[in-house]
Amino acid sequence: MIWDTVVSTIKYLFSYDLLILVVLIVAVWIGKLINDVLNRRYKTDEEIVGKNNSAVGIALAGYYVGLAVAIVGVVLGPESHNFWKDLLNIGIYSIIAIILMNVSTLISDKLILYKFDDQKELVEDQNVGTGALMAGTYLATGFIIRSSVSGELSGEWWKGLLACLIFFVLGQVVLVLAGLWYQVLVKYDVHKVIGDDNNAAAGISFGGFMFTIGYVVSTAMMGESQQSWGADLISFALYVIVALVFLSIGYWITDLVFLPKATMSDEVGKQGNVAAAAISVAINIGIAVLIVHVL
Repeated sequence: MIWDTVVSTIKYLFSYDLLILVVLIVAVWIGKLINDVLNRRYKTDEEIVGKNNSAVGIALAGYYVGLAVAIVGVVLGPESHNFWKDLLNIGIYSIIAIILMNVSTLISDKLILYKFDDQKELVEDQNVGTGALMAGTYLATGFIIRSSVSGELSGEWWKGLLACLIFFVLGQVVLVLAGLWYQVLVKYDVHKVIGDDNNAAAGISFGGFMFTIGYVVSTAMMGESQQSWGADLISFALYVIVALVFLSIGYWITDLVFLPKATMSDEVGKQGNVAAAAISVAINIGIAVLIVHVL
């Protein structure tokens, strides 16, 4: 009996799950190739191996992990019990995830990092702060796309696609607004500090903040809704507002409790203190985890 169970389990894994895993890995590889084509201003191998460019490496690391997180969302929903249909849906939504990841790059470049050329910062200046910020934004987008495509493998395909696109747009709007709010929250010019001063600490702190926003927003999107679109949007908006309020409070708490003899803005923005930036990111992630599991 036990042996039969083991054999049947192995057969199932190698006949379905293993093939799905292979498809997802291929999708990540395709996403890497597409990213290489779109970023014609530099060659990945040359920057990573030849120039030891940490900025490009950090940004690409965030992109690859974010892409994997986004693509895995397509297997989080219910199965159709039709292997080939599931395989087709996974392939289609994986392509959609790749496209949306690259669209998010343009959005970030034009609306969040609008005061400087992020590609120039990465390649010519080897700006680690820019790389960290882009990595955080990629991770945030990956979580948002994961939630956008999850649960949509069954039912009419156009409804799933429409829901995916709507939630992606909502998530990107929140990321842009959060990025603008962060620049109000801190007491220094984020673009100047990261772009002109090559401040790695500022980029790490900003990127960590963007990641936590994406993580929280993705949680607000998860699950099948039984309510109307209007009720869903109101619930989503309230959840995001509460999250932003608590994350903002966390920023001030850091100054009062964790760094009572200094301010985060001074240590990160002026001194370029990477250790202080790491504390800031850790507190943001901690608060985000509490929000996700309590609210």
